[in-house]
Amino acid sequence: MQRDAAAGVHVPAAHVPRHHGRLTLWAIGCAAAVAAIHLAAPAYAARLGSWRSGVLTLAALVLTSTYTIRKRWMWLTVRIMRIAARMPHRIAHRLLIADRLESWRLYHVMLGVGVLLPFGWHIEQGAGASRLEAAVAAVAAMLMLSGLAGTIIQDFLPHAMRIRPAQEVRFEDVEAALHDLYVQAEEVILGHSEALVQSYLKHVRPVMVGTRPARALFLATLSGADPAAPVGARLRQCGAQVADEAETWEKLVTLAERKVRLDHNHFNLSLSVGWMRVHIALAIALGALTVFHIAGVFYFAGL
Repeated sequence: MQRDAAAGVHVPAAHVPRHHGRLTLWAIGCAAAVAAIHLAAPAYAARLGSWRSGVLTLAALVLTSTYTIRKRWMWLTVRIMRIAARMPHRIAHRLLIADRLESWRLYHVMLGVGVLLPFGWHIEQGAGASRLEAAVAAVAAMLMLSGLAGTIIQDFLPHAMRIRPAQEVRFEDVEAALHDLYVQAEEVILGHSEALVQSYLKHVRPVMVGTRPARALFLATLSGADPAAPVGARLRQCGAQVADEAETWEKLVTLAERKVRLDHNHFNLSLSVGWMRVHIALAIALGALTVFHIAGVFYFAGL
């Protein structure tokens, strides 16, 4: 464990090993609980009414958004550390674990799925009759689906990238490595036969300067396959044309395989952040539509 010298408290280290799939299992479990409660209490929606169910839905959405605030604003964490410094060690340790970003992510997922229960009751009480309310429901559904996709990506993609060799974690590192590979490939063919140069220009260089189809890279991510394997096999077959320079050709094939793996690395990094942009955009859209919905309710209620 690391020690925070200023606060005088022990800061728990990250949970090792991190079990990939945990967030997804929690999301599935919460969804099953929501469905079970909804089926077990079919008359509760009418008893609760549209006003109370709406307030519960809004409160759950606001609580869900606190995860974003926790990621970008350290004020709460600093206050919790100061409180933990005045508490017994065991309580302070649990408090600091509860404040870890990993724990907040779990709360976010649980609340994001749990909000479906009051939201479903609210829909059953007549919401969705107007176009605005239908739009709110549609955006909310897309927000939940994007959150589920993000949960799966955050659970399984880091593990899939860790088991692959030489994976970069920043876009700029991937781009720098791609540039270095291209320079190395161009230098390898210097001083060699015309046949090797022509084979390089025909077969290897298109791989070095091109990009793999996003669909192929996505399927490789889902299946866990190595997208460079078929490329390497095809290039090695083409090496029969320059059998007298097999060692040099093998170097070029190795560089081409590394290039494809870096393309896959870049795609996975884009996937890991791209879903978040969609999720945030949908959350902002839902917030705006919710404000219009609430304003309309108050207006027509004469308040």
